[in-house]
Amino acid sequence: MQEDPRETVRRLAGLAGVPMSEERIAALALVFRLLQPAIALLCALDYGDAEPAGRFRPPPSPTPSRQR
Repeated sequence: MQEDPRETVRRLAGLAGVPMSEERIAALALVFRLLQPAIALLCALDYGDAEPAGRFRPPPSPTPSRQR
């Protein structure tokens, strides 16, 4: 990550192909500063022998009743 949050946001938007105005970059840079510590904590976690989660399957939906 870049030192300047604005530059990081600009690069991420460029990688995603999302055009952004300078106003939006400034607003996202403020939010990004708040998220950086959480991102660093997630990167520092040792997941050890954790297995990936199983596939989520939603409960079956009830079949709609026929209308005449």
